[in-house]
Amino acid sequence: MRLEIYQIVVPLISLFFIWGLASRFRKSRASMQELVAGSLFWLSVAIFALFPDFFSRKIARLFGIKSNINAIIFFCLGLIFFFQYKLFFLIKKQQIALTALTRKIALEQKQDKEIEA
Repeated sequence: MRLEIYQIVVPLISLFFIWGLASRFRKSRASMQELVAGSLFWLSVAIFALFPDFFSRKIARLFGIKSNINAIIFFCLGLIFFFQYKLFFLIKKQQIALTALTRKIALEQKQDKEIEA
């Protein structure tokens, strides 16, 4: 098996990011969930870079698409839409929490002003 340059560079970059995640976890700046999810993602990127034909054929067969590259494009688009969907609801949840916090602070400040007056 002849290795292309990206098959060497991408796993090295993946290891760099996994090492960074582990370092952040040790310093208590990342949770166990972030460490596991990030490590699994970067490990899968490294494995996919090492064996691209194997995985592209599997994905093509899974979706019933004849061209490997089309299967990869559809699969990646699906992942992008999934992550966009998850980010939308995460942002929505943060907006709701921020609104509740703002209301609580405003009510507390109003009560403090009424007590002082």
